[in-house]
Order: sequence, then structure tokens, then C-alpha cells
Amino acid sequence: MKNLSNTIGSMALKGKAWIFSIMLMSTQLVSAQTVVDVIVNSPDHTTLEAAVIAAELDGTLSGTGPFTVFAPTDAAFDALPAGSVEALLANIPALTEILTYHVVGSQALSTDLSDGMEITTLNGKDVTVTIDESGVKINGVSMVITADLMADNGVVHVIDAVLLPDESTSIREDFRNAAASLSIYPNPASSEVHFTFSLPSTQAVSVEIYNTFGQLIKTVNYGALQVGSNSISQNVSDLSSGIYMIIVTTGSDKTVSKLQIRK
Repeated sequence: MKNLSNTIGSMALKGKAWIFSIMLMSTQLVSAQTVVDVIVNSPDHTTLEAAVIAAELDGTLSGTGPFTVFAPTDAAFDALPAGSVEALLANIPALTEILTYHVVGSQALSTDLSDGMEITTLNGKDVTVTIDESGVKINGVSMVITADLMADNGVVHVIDAVLLPDESTSIREDFRNAAASLSIYPNPASSEVHFTFSLPSTQAVSVEIYNTFGQLIKTVNYGALQVGSNSISQNVSDLSSGIYMIIVTTGSDKTVSKLQIRK
């Protein structure tokens, strides 16, 4: 993050004169930007950015607000079971449910939080705030590691773990199943990448490639492919070295994965 500074926050715990200290990695005022811009401009939120775009929530979160976003880092997503991230990005209903579990429809700065507070998120379920000597936690497991990243339409708090609703066990199984249906190789790639997947019926297939700023780089339509196993190839020799998000659309389903280009 830019303009790093140490900030000391203080709050009262349920009427007790507790004072706690949080070493905030940064407190940043973003001029004329939204909470989406804060996420997009962060080098630590590539996965969250891709998720917001895939769920088409970027328009909503660019609105008037105000919003409070608890933003898991890339490391937080990487800590999920293997294959969960790719399958999560492919399962739009589950993705939307989880993302809206990280957003509050009002502004809550660090100084507005108190121990034991329950906050209703946009998906209708509550998250619980815990405050002790170690800092601020959400649902007792996700630590706020950067607080009060201000935007014109709200505030972003960076957290170190993904918040999962009560249905997370079944959702996680859906993630694994979806992730198993798509294979991308080689990865990293330099000139060409191959996608293998299975179709339950004849379906139209397309591939979209996005950079880490959420910008669409290219779209390739492969037309209708037959039921069963399929393999398609995509020339990526024109892409610069870096990380890209790949969205493979088969019929009405989308599968999203990361692709590294290495020259």
C-alpha cells in the first residue's frame, strides 16, 4: 500500500474503559475514488478484484453507497482449500453470496466498531466484531490488518481470512467439483495455453482474458463444441509477462482461473 503510516485506534469495550492499539499498515484517503478503486489499486487484492468483476458487483460497489468492505487479501484466498478459488469464481451464485457477506450497506470506521457488535451484511447475515489486546477480528477468525482505507463512497478494511457464511461446507464442495472440470496448461505459459474441460451437452464456448486492473484484453469465441471432453488452444504470445485472469464461458457457466505469462 502507498503512504504507509502507523495509527493507534482506541475503543470502549461494552462500557469498560479498555484501550486497545492496532498497528494499522496504512490509513489512506483516496480522492474521487470508490471502494472498488481502492481494491483495484491494491497489489494485494488481485483475486478479490477478479471476484467482484466476475460477480458483476463492481457497478453496485461503485454507486453512491456508503459501503464498508472487509477485503480479504490474495493470501487469504490462497489459504482456502486447493481449487476453491477457481471454483468460487466459476460459481456465480455462491460467489455473490460470499462477496456480499463481506460488504455492509453503511460506513463503519474502525472507531465505530465495538467488542461484540453484530453487523448485518448485504447478504442478510451478520458478522461479529471482537476486540481485544491483539486487535480487531471479524467472526473471531479474520484479523483486520489494515483499517480505514477511505473512498468517496465508503471505507475498506483489509482482513487476513475469507469470511464464509454458515453454508460454507457445502459451498466449498461445489467449489472443488467445479474446479475439477477445467484444466489450464502450461501455467506459467509464454506463447500458447491449452484448456481442457468436459461439456454435458453441445454448448457455445468463449475465453476472456483480463489484466490485473480488470481490463478486458481479448475475447475469443470458439463456437459450439460437442458434448464430452474438449481441448482448445489460445495464442498468448502478444501478452506481456504478468498475472492474468481467464474466464472460460461454456453455455451459461463461467469458470475463472489465474494464468501467469512468463517470457
